[in-house]
Amino acid sequence: MAWGLCKDCKWWQIEPGAKVADHTVGMCIDEDLFPFLVSITGNGGCNKFMDGTPAVEKGSGAQPPTAKQSR
Repeated sequence: MAWGLCKDCKWWQIEPGAKVADHTVGMCIDEDLFPFLVSITGNGGCNKFMDGTPAVEKGSGAQPPTAKQSR
């Protein structure tokens, strides 16, 4: 597995209309981490990284997140 930033990861999910940026809050929708409702900013990262475009779903930036997985 590779390590990378959330803002460049297909498993990062943000609010509709949110900008992909370092301080944007979203959630991780990786199947192993989704049950934990992990909130993380774009400049966070981990070894579950998969290069791609972040997903979009309302509730992804809520505290705690209320969104469903959109992928």
